[in-house]
Amino acid sequence: MIIILLIAGIFGFVLSTTLFFKKSTNTLATRILGSFYLILSVYALQAYIIDGGYLEHFTWFFLWPLLLYHLIFIPIYYYFKVLLTDQFTWDKAELILLVPFLLGLIDVGYVYLQPESFYKNILTEAISTPETRLNVQYWLLSLDQHLLMRHLWQLGVLIVLFPEIKFFIKNGEDEELKNILDRWVLVFWGILMVMAGLAIIYALEKMMLVEIFDSLIIIGKNGGIITFLLYIALFLIGIIPIYFPSILYGYPQKPRPDSGFILHEGTEDLKFGLEKEEVLAKLKGLKENNCHLDKNFNLTECAKKVDMPSHHISYFLKQYFGLSFAAYKNILRTEHAKQLIEEGYLENNTIDALAEECGYASRTSFSKTFKSLINISPSEYASTLN
Repeated sequence: MIIILLIAGIFGFVLSTTLFFKKSTNTLATRILGSFYLILSVYALQAYIIDGGYLEHFTWFFLWPLLLYHLIFIPIYYYFKVLLTDQFTWDKAELILLVPFLLGLIDVGYVYLQPESFYKNILTEAISTPETRLNVQYWLLSLDQHLLMRHLWQLGVLIVLFPEIKFFIKNGEDEELKNILDRWVLVFWGILMVMAGLAIIYALEKMMLVEIFDSLIIIGKNGGIITFLLYIALFLIGIIPIYFPSILYGYPQKPRPDSGFILHEGTEDLKFGLEKEEVLAKLKGLKENNCHLDKNFNLTECAKKVDMPSHHISYFLKQYFGLSFAAYKNILRTEHAKQLIEEGYLENNTIDALAEECGYASRTSFSKTFKSLINISPSEYASTLN
């Protein structure tokens, strides 16, 4: 069953790379999440190497990762903070998050400063009896105490975040983007809670403080149900983003007042989760290439061309222009129709030809849309230019 750890590690590396380098609508949040998955992937991979009996082939992959693991709950904390508030804030009280890392730094430094034989003894013990490696004593703490402390901090962080998560889920507009985000936040937080709880019980068992599950051995020579469930939790955390692919793009959070039916870039510096200038540039590119004049141009095609989820485009258009995608497309087509009419297109062509030129399937739908936006028909608009 330790193959689960290898899969989780591989998924973690792939996901962290994607989150670091993929353009998103909330770059800070996605990169913080990427750092979490990077640490998680190292954690899962080392556990696979040690528990699988491969440490003798990867002796360099030992001890130093302890410092990384003591940071794992920090990206968790700030990811949720940024995601829920759409801003990064820091308070001096949050220095408490560094306590496990500082204790780990002292202990790791102590081991490396000892004679080489001291480190080799620890390494040899981990290779020969990996099931007892957590009992090794460093200076301040033993390895199982480090494990316990780390996950107690993780549990504490998740408990502190819960009121904000609860408030966030209960508030906000009832629309697709927010609903996806609510589900992701709840599922991600829940699995992290399970992971923290199982890791705490696992550490206590290794410290011989509890023996509740000793009779339920199901994996390995000294494995048990807690070990198995902890592996499963790590696996789920590693692959759960597959069911929430939109997190790769981040989420826009700050709602803004509708800006009316204005199809040009605003001049005010509006705070918005989506990178306004980048999205507007992409939409401008579509307009310059006359993509909106294609009869088959719809929201799905638009999403493919700008490399964004369709619901992000809908959200942006609604918040920035106050328009649905259909309304936005119709305005662009109507602007094009007006320009052609002003250039004398109807002097040598019919309304049907104009409708087709502007991407409409029929003269009726074109005329209806044109009149709803301009308040007069295309032919009447042409007559006003004479």
